[in-house]
Amino acid sequence: MRKIIHVDMDCFYAAVEMRDNPALRDIPIAIGGSADRRGVISTCNYPARKF
Repeated sequence: MRKIIHVDMDCFYAAVEMRDNPALRDIPIAIGGSADRRGVISTCNYPARKF
């Protein structure tokens, strides 16, 4: 029997950064890779999703 598990970690990395630095809570933030490489965004917080 095959099992598939889906874990939705919506905004997880952004939530960790906002927990560690509460000043980031109300401003748009995005978490991603190095800008000099591909610069792929892993996640963003809800204020950033308006963009």
